[in-house]
Amino acid sequence: MAYQALYRKWRPLTFDDVVGQEHITRTLKNEIMSGKLAHAYLFCGTRGTGKTSTAKILARAVNCLNPKDGNPCNECEVCRGILDESIVDVVELDGASRNKVENIREIIDDVMFLPAVARKKVYIIDEVHMVTTQAFNALLKTLEEPPAHVLFILATTELNKVPATVLSRCQRFDFRRITNADIVGRLKTILAGDGRKVTDEGLALIAELGDGSMRDSLSILDQCLGFEDRELTRDDIIHMIGIADDEALFRLAEAIAQNDGESALRVLDEVSSSGKELGVFTERMIRFVRDLLIVKLVSEPEKILNTSKEKLERMRAIAPELTKEKLIYALNLFNESVISARLSSFSRTIYELAVIKLCDPTTDHSYEALLDRIASLEQQLAQGAASSLPTKRAKQQEETSSSEKDELPPWEDIPPLPAEAPPEYADTLPCEQEVKPLEQKRQEEKSKQAEVPLAVAKWPEIISYVKMNGGMPIFSHLKKASVRFLHGKLGMVFDENAFMSKTVVSKPSNLELVQKAIRAVTGEEIQAACFSLKETGGEPAGEDPFAKLEALSKTHSEIEII
Repeated sequence: MAYQALYRKWRPLTFDDVVGQEHITRTLKNEIMSGKLAHAYLFCGTRGTGKTSTAKILARAVNCLNPKDGNPCNECEVCRGILDESIVDVVELDGASRNKVENIREIIDDVMFLPAVARKKVYIIDEVHMVTTQAFNALLKTLEEPPAHVLFILATTELNKVPATVLSRCQRFDFRRITNADIVGRLKTILAGDGRKVTDEGLALIAELGDGSMRDSLSILDQCLGFEDRELTRDDIIHMIGIADDEALFRLAEAIAQNDGESALRVLDEVSSSGKELGVFTERMIRFVRDLLIVKLVSEPEKILNTSKEKLERMRAIAPELTKEKLIYALNLFNESVISARLSSFSRTIYELAVIKLCDPTTDHSYEALLDRIASLEQQLAQGAASSLPTKRAKQQEETSSSEKDELPPWEDIPPLPAEAPPEYADTLPCEQEVKPLEQKRQEEKSKQAEVPLAVAKWPEIISYVKMNGGMPIFSHLKKASVRFLHGKLGMVFDENAFMSKTVVSKPSNLELVQKAIRAVTGEEIQAACFSLKETGGEPAGEDPFAKLEALSKTHSEIEII
């Protein structure tokens, strides 16, 4: 007998065998037992979550001669015929290869005939999002009012590509990503049935690599079982699959947190020298950085992350060393490096360049790098470095005071100050009329600063939000604008050399996107408008983030590290 892959050999035969989708299987079992079946179902979700397996179980369950609590018996003549594909009343189609109008017309013509053996004709269309628009239109009428003996089951991994007219005619079920714990439990059952053993640490790694997909996890397990007949360990799996262990991920994250480019490059070199693919390692690093970001932003990350307690504790220890901006910057850089490496003959250089930029953002002039530098400086200043350490200016003043100390007379030789100033010095003292205007001016300056909205200070974050939410075409134009609060609006001011940028950003759809970004970043409801420098009277327009970085850098340069 020919060898079968594990995911085919151990495909679920009943609803109870489907892992991690109890919210769906329970509903389907109840519908079958009550006889209240829909005429069309749509199963959607990521790969390997059980969509096709559930569809095949449903096809047998509705036709089973001896159903058991909504499950097919898999022993009657009809169930066995469907399992060995000898019954033609259950048709499985691939939407990727049979997506033309003529293929759909075959179904439309075929549904008019009664089933040969089973109660219902069942049509399972996998990857239905690949069907052409014309073919969908041809199927709509039949899908809406099929004959009573027909059942449609559609499956897709890309729900957004399925027309709304099809969605409205189906009962939709969303398949969730399977948790690591559920995957490990299923793998243990399969291993017990095959008489093989894998350590718990090894199974946890396989589940992590499967990324919520049971089929991917079983494919990895299938590959590993061919390694040796003995019990497999985590190290065996790492060696077999060609991936780096978690220690390399943590070491690289620590090097990035310390801006240690040398250590970061050494990690990449060790990963590559050990025969691991840097592309696979970088993809794991992307998931790892994402997990670190979740740990940093979420109070109970264990409810979101599928990871062990030990790994979670280590992530909690390193997360405070990395700013939110640094992690976002890392995600963008690693994602871009993976895409660029696929098109390059020097992929290793691209990955190395990414970690160099992360460890030294001054080598990158992108907005993400700028935000990372600002956040890093603000974090250092907020930690009290400026107040706890003597600055160069303070040290100079201290040295000057020390040099002049010898020239001053002893304290006991200095006469006491008079209780009242002598009359001859009365003219040199500030009068009450002079003090009041100074205080009034100071209050006016504070009031003026309070009028500036948060959107001005958060402008770099606002345009980064625009870039990440469909505004990439206008991102380069927004970078040419400086901002200030004008006429109750956030004014984007362009100089005479940026006329084209002003024209592009002034489009209503683009202004609406900027206002959406303002709401998302600041929570303020502020309208955005474009102005030329001439319209503002030729005055400088707002705070420049690069100027803010320069000011922070200047402040930080005055801190003397002892």
